[in-house]
Amino acid sequence: MPMSDACNVGAERLHLEAEEQARKAAEEEKRQELIQLQTEREDARLASERQQLEPTFGNLKNKCAQERKLQQQAEDWERYLSCTPLPDVRDAAGLHAYFAEAATRQHKDITSVLHTCQEHYTLIRQCQQVHLAALQKGDTDLQQHCQKCVRQWQTVMEDAIDAHTASILQNPEEHQDEAGGMQVCSQTSMLKYGLWVNTSKNPRLKTVDFPQLGISVEIPKLIALASVALRVQWRECDEHLEQCATDFMAVGGVLHLDILSLPVPSNKANGWTLRPFTHDSLVIHRLAYPTPPAGADPETWVPEEEPQPIGISISLPQGSILPSMELQAAFWDHKHSLWSTADMSSVTVSNDSEVVSFQSKAIGCLAVVQKRTGLLPYQGNPDISLTLKVTKEGIELVEPRLPRLAGVRGRSFAAPVLLFELMQRGLYLNPQARDAGPADIALKEANVATAMCEDMALLSSTHLIKHSRWNRHLGAQVCLGRISQVNDWEEGGRIEVRHLDRIFAKEQPSGPHQVLALMRRGLKGVALTDALDSRTSCPALPQYGSSEYDNTFLDRLHASIPALLSASAAQDTQDAAETVPATLEVLQKRHVFLPTCQEPVLEEGNLH
Repeated sequence: MPMSDACNVGAERLHLEAEEQARKAAEEEKRQELIQLQTEREDARLASERQQLEPTFGNLKNKCAQERKLQQQAEDWERYLSCTPLPDVRDAAGLHAYFAEAATRQHKDITSVLHTCQEHYTLIRQCQQVHLAALQKGDTDLQQHCQKCVRQWQTVMEDAIDAHTASILQNPEEHQDEAGGMQVCSQTSMLKYGLWVNTSKNPRLKTVDFPQLGISVEIPKLIALASVALRVQWRECDEHLEQCATDFMAVGGVLHLDILSLPVPSNKANGWTLRPFTHDSLVIHRLAYPTPPAGADPETWVPEEEPQPIGISISLPQGSILPSMELQAAFWDHKHSLWSTADMSSVTVSNDSEVVSFQSKAIGCLAVVQKRTGLLPYQGNPDISLTLKVTKEGIELVEPRLPRLAGVRGRSFAAPVLLFELMQRGLYLNPQARDAGPADIALKEANVATAMCEDMALLSSTHLIKHSRWNRHLGAQVCLGRISQVNDWEEGGRIEVRHLDRIFAKEQPSGPHQVLALMRRGLKGVALTDALDSRTSCPALPQYGSSEYDNTFLDRLHASIPALLSASAAQDTQDAAETVPATLEVLQKRHVFLPTCQEPVLEEGNLH
């Protein structure tokens, strides 16, 4: 090809590329103009809807604040009538005064120590409840206050029990029985304490029983021949629930198993008892298992032989073990902040009681654990069917009727308190961000998830609500659920679980049992979308700049649920402005707290 022709071809190609780039730039400019126009138009419409609804939601906010104030006054009055010596955990001054008084108490025996520790444990439980409520509200200052108090109380309890244990070991003659053996036991409703001192060093001794506590420890010969003490402590609460890096939680409390060194024994001469007393006399010394030889570094020493396991049997509180939940034995790994199942045997549960048995090569904090996320996401369980009743006084647990839940069922609680009580009994229904991975749940942005919950709450007394299988596929800023309005209140209302399952399984596109997919896109607003579970794939959401965004009612954002449902009802009247107050009136008739000052112009049956 001649040089001139080649140059002409190259110039033409460059000219075509320049034209193509100019065309794309013009299309992109036009698209950006359309996006800006759509955004401005949508923002203006949303602002108008928010302005129209502002008085209503302002009244709702004020009413909720008044309800919370009345509830707090009732709680304060109930606390006053109970004459409890314990302070309100939110009252910093009251807590300081309580600690000052508790620090001056003189304990004559381990039982009085445990009673003081039970007070601390009660405050820890209250603090955990307040922390849970603060977590839901996003109150970081109150969360930090609660965490600080819990750590402080745990340290105070540990120090008090350790100091009295050291006192018992310094004065063994006061606790020996006629045969020369030494065992001290005491318990409260939330704590158990047992101390056994090896005074015989009998190689044939296999088991140390604490029958009063329902605890039995099978000791290997290494411990049977050693001059040591064995201490067991059972505590009702899982004190590591918030710190655990994995998805395990303790079932039926935790067991602290410690091997302690014995102080230098006393001597008797001429009616005198001579007892060595040093600065370490009121401090206990925990030993590792197996115990390193003298001079060895406990951190680096490795035993030449595999240590024999320690057998443990413990009677858990009635109903601690939930049906269909797999149990494992674990010890608390302080270094990694998790329940570790290494060096632990499988768990054996007796057929006729709540006695569990396992073997461990580790000592310290031990527990029978289950997956914290075993019931998540909660969609019903053949063995654990959960039914809650919402009343003005609070939330009541109706089912399951398990023995462990007898103290909770039928009583009204605030939502965070009920969730905490269920969590303490192994029924974990309060997922946090850390549970998303183990539970295979798509994590949403916290403020978006909160807004979606508030949206659904507005519909809770007028609609059936169910999850959407496409929710996890739409990213962190989009939440999706399904709703169906209840229209047959005169016939009792199809509001039972069997009705809900049948209605959402059919997903009728119209009629009295129509199912709609409700979507929240960030904090901007809510929309109805064509993302029902019956679809074979998750539909793509229309984007700004597309003709679909302007030409369909579906996926069009509205400021709130009332505005959305009003716009849906207005498809026949073509006048959404008139139907917004009517929608509020309909919701109010179904006991949603949405006071409105305008007269209704839409009948209930017309609201889709």
